[in-house]
This record gives sequence, C-alpha cells and structure tokens, in this order.
Amino acid sequence: MNRQPVKKRVVVVGGGGAGASIVRGLVKVLDPSKHELILITSRPQYAHLPAALRVLVDEDTPINTLFMPYDTIFDHFPAKLVIGCISSIDENKSLQGGRLILKTGEQIVYDILAVATGSRWDGCLSFPSEQDLYEEHIRIWRNKFAKAHDIVIVGGGAVGIEAAGEIKDVYPDKSVTIVHNENYLMNDIYPRKFRMDLERRLRLRGINVIVDDAVEGQPRVDGRMPLKTRNGASLRCDLLIAARGTTPNTSLFNFILPTPLGSNGYVQVGSTLQVRGHPSIFAAGDIINVPEVKQLVKTTAHAAVVVANIVSYLRNEQPKKVWKPGKEMIIVSNGRNGGGAYLGVLWGLKFGDMFSKLINSRDLFVEHARKNLGLPVHSN
Repeated sequence: MNRQPVKKRVVVVGGGGAGASIVRGLVKVLDPSKHELILITSRPQYAHLPAALRVLVDEDTPINTLFMPYDTIFDHFPAKLVIGCISSIDENKSLQGGRLILKTGEQIVYDILAVATGSRWDGCLSFPSEQDLYEEHIRIWRNKFAKAHDIVIVGGGAVGIEAAGEIKDVYPDKSVTIVHNENYLMNDIYPRKFRMDLERRLRLRGINVIVDDAVEGQPRVDGRMPLKTRNGASLRCDLLIAARGTTPNTSLFNFILPTPLGSNGYVQVGSTLQVRGHPSIFAAGDIINVPEVKQLVKTTAHAAVVVANIVSYLRNEQPKKVWKPGKEMIIVSNGRNGGGAYLGVLWGLKFGDMFSKLINSRDLFVEHARKNLGLPVHSN
C-alpha cells in the first residue's frame, strides 16, 4: 500500500491587511497535494480599519465597509479558517516548526508560521472580536458622537486628524479640538511645510488645534468640569477621543527563546522578514521593527516578501527576497472631500484636497480591500 506523503503545513496568524495579503499570495503558489494552509484570526470578519472612523461617526455609512467576510479569501485552495486567539508559540527544539497554543487550549501544529497580528488601539478603535459585540460597539460610539457637543481628540497624528475631519463632515456645528504633544501635527518624519498645511486645512473647517501640549492619562469627562491640559489650558469636553498611537500585538512571542521582542515590543526580523533566531517563523505588518511608518499600504509589499520566502523555505532553499523600506508617503483625509498628501520623492511632493479625495478620502480604499479578499468589487 502506498503511503500518502506528509503535507507541510503553513499557518498564518492574523487576518488583517498583512495576514490577508499573505494568505492571498500563498493560495496562488502552494500545492494542495503537498501543502496545508490554515489562517487563524481573532474575529470572524476582516476589519478594514481605514474605514473605521467614518463608520463610527456616520450612521449612514454601512458597517460592511469596515467588516468584510473571509468567504472568498482562499479562492479554490482547500484551506482552513480558525477563529481564535493564540496564547503562545511552542517551538520545536530544532527551531524547525512547532505548535500554537490557543487560549481555548487547542493546539495547532505548524511547519512554517507567518505572524501578522497587527496593533492594538485604545478607545473607539478598540473593537471587540465577536460580531454582535463589535456591532454594539459601533452603535454605542455613534450615539456618543451624536450626543456630544465638545469633542477633544488627544493625538494629532493621521488618526486624530482624520477623526476630526469625519466628525466635521457629519456634525459641522460641533466643537472639535485636537491636542498634540509636538510643535506641529504628525511627527518629524514629514517636512514642516506639510505638517503646517494639514493644520491650516483643519482650521479652515473650524477645528481647533493645540500643539506642544498634552492630555495625560485617561481623565473622566462629563461636560461639567473643564478638561485640563499639561500646560494648564482648560477645555470644554464631553467626549474624549484617544488617538495617541498603537501598541504592537506581540504577546504570543513572550515565551519563546531567544526572545525576538525588542524593548519596544516589536518583533525583530531580518531583511527576509524571518524572525531573528527563529528561521521557520516570518512576521509582517505593524508588529515588525523595520524603520518605517506603520501603514496598511505597506503590508502588500511585506506579504510579497513573506510569500516568496515561504516558498523558498518549503523547497529547502535559502530565502532570498528582502524587504527594503522605501520613501515615506502618506495621504491624510480631512473628511470625504479633502485632505493632504506627501510623497517623499524628488524634493518631497505635497498635494491637497483634490489629490487626497481622488486617491483616498472618498473611498478609503474600501474597494481595494474587497479586491484583496477576493470579494466582488462594487462599481462606482
């Protein structure tokens, strides 16, 4: 009797932008007769976070622009979708393969592991995993925005700026204030002229901007007592939005040795996006320590490197495709019809409302996300 060859199992952890792109790449190159593919993700639907703020603020924006099904992500490949959270990685002593321990106690063996677990946000962008709970989360925040009169956004990065723009689109008469702890909005990766232009565009919409100041901790607000900033300013506030930044979701690496985590919690990877000291584990997206701004648009390129190197690894070849951070580019929307963009090429190109609306602000890359998941693209 002929024995069936043992299939090599590739497991992808994380179903966000990077993880979904890795899966979509793998289903095109893996051989079902030789390979198994499993995607483990914490929620039953893909979360397209660029659309999150619009969905949270505007009750007329469909929830399915934020949460999309995984129904077509595997195309025709006989892969498996597991909904769950990983508590730890139990790597083999040989550093070749291992087991994933889920919080339920279930164990899943892997030969090659790709981790793309993304970042954690606080406040309104901290969505629960269960579908009924995240739909309730959206309803709660829509009600908060509708009832609020004086909204303070803590953090003047892209998320804080975009939150202000979405609020002004729906509620033009509400008071919106951004408090940012640097001299200019965003950070010094971007040129001062671009940062000043973003502030100018916000002020034209009646958005208050306070720089070189901060709101520390998580103060309770009720609209009756003013909110105090670090420098002593008093702000009327009945809704506080945290937009200070993210924390890498890397706790599943806590117990493997040698530790791949840096002091900042990011996963240390080599240029092939293999985790340092753990050659059968790859990482991509927000969790890796490469010197670049964390952006969803970069995850497709991360995924291409990971997929190519997984194929090499399966062939017992040395992974050769490398990730090289490029010039920084960003589009920051200011509602549906405006925003600012910076392309770090030539002398540094800066664009305004028309470019931002055309590329990002109107659609927020929703159709691109649907295409990446293998879902039908809606015609405009």
